[in-house]
Amino acid sequence: MSWCTIGLVVEAVQRVKALDWQARTQPLEALLLSYRARHDACVKNDNGLPGKYILVTSDDNLGIGNTLPTVITGLFLALLMERCLFVDYPFYEDFFEPDLDFSWARHKERLLAAGHDTREEANFPTRIDSTNTATKKHIGDLWLFKNLTEEFQHDYGIELWKDYDWTVALLQSNPFHKDFIDLYFPTREIFAALSPVMLRVAPSLQDRITAFKQQNFKYFTIGLQIRRHKCDQVPDEMMDERDIHCNLRPSIESFCAVATSIQMSHGLHDKDVRFFLAADDEEVYHQVAEILGRERVIFTDNGIAPLTHMDHITHTPSGNPGTLESGLMDLALLSQCDDIIMTITSSFGYVAGAWGGFAPVHMVYGKHLSAQNPYWFRAITSEPCYFEAKDLMQSIGPEGLERYKSNPFWMQYSQCHHGAPQVLTAASW
Repeated sequence: MSWCTIGLVVEAVQRVKALDWQARTQPLEALLLSYRARHDACVKNDNGLPGKYILVTSDDNLGIGNTLPTVITGLFLALLMERCLFVDYPFYEDFFEPDLDFSWARHKERLLAAGHDTREEANFPTRIDSTNTATKKHIGDLWLFKNLTEEFQHDYGIELWKDYDWTVALLQSNPFHKDFIDLYFPTREIFAALSPVMLRVAPSLQDRITAFKQQNFKYFTIGLQIRRHKCDQVPDEMMDERDIHCNLRPSIESFCAVATSIQMSHGLHDKDVRFFLAADDEEVYHQVAEILGRERVIFTDNGIAPLTHMDHITHTPSGNPGTLESGLMDLALLSQCDDIIMTITSSFGYVAGAWGGFAPVHMVYGKHLSAQNPYWFRAITSEPCYFEAKDLMQSIGPEGLERYKSNPFWMQYSQCHHGAPQVLTAASW
């Protein structure tokens, strides 16, 4: 077979793959178009009785990686349950400008009044059992076993209140919603598929992100998300399996070795590669630049942005460095890298990979003395962590555990965050 013939065969195979992918994504595109029409009807001021809705409520008291997934969850539930989505989340409203009007503040009065007898108590939406509103068992009972559409069919408004996790992971084990997920999300990468609708950064910040990328990114840019302060400084004798000991953090040298390995695996010359770094410690920037080369390591705001005041937002919570604005800029740039190396257990890294639609390399804590404690691993899909998975698995009983594990991706959702506090038997896992 000639090289010309081989080339024609390769091109034909690529065309077939492209057509197959197009066919698989068409149902979701149609679903989103139908949602847009429904949402437009919901927000019209002359519409006396808007359609049923779901409200996503969050605040700025946790990191971006913990809070951003809830708006994607909200859109997924709105699509699944044929409702309209509204968002009450200051950070989201300050830094994102989606095509659709999701503002709860602009439509709250009309939505709460629709179909409501003013002689009765306030017509507030019914809260869904989630991270901050229910026990793990109640969450499992609802998300794994109930038909959510039927469960809330008599509620005009429902609210997902401060759900700081990727709870959509549980619905992939729910037989009532399997056909919906199979049709619209055949690869199960739900976050990546819906993020273009919800995560449209406001122009003022997007212009800065685009300018930084144009000036600094090269042919291939590898993102490094290095978290040093998220660990437990407790004596060895006081540690339990849930603790992540600071002495067991993956070394900076290991992060850099993996970054170099990725470059070499692609056969790339140094001049064609840049390393975009997002870290929570100033010293890390000096260390990485020293190892990988100062001219090839890029980052924003000289590493960690100083605190600034912006109305109600003055800093990133939970001990995160910089500002919410600088954090979002780092997150967006990580999502636009060609590959990511991240610190395991950090939601920031998981969301960056999910937003970008690729599976990151996870750098693992530990002494790495056996195959049971590898230096790193790469996830199968881009889906973010369900960080309470291990605790949930202990709380939902044998039937719930069996249901949860009916999703082939259950291990990916379960191995990415803290361990459970007590020792578990092999049979239970």
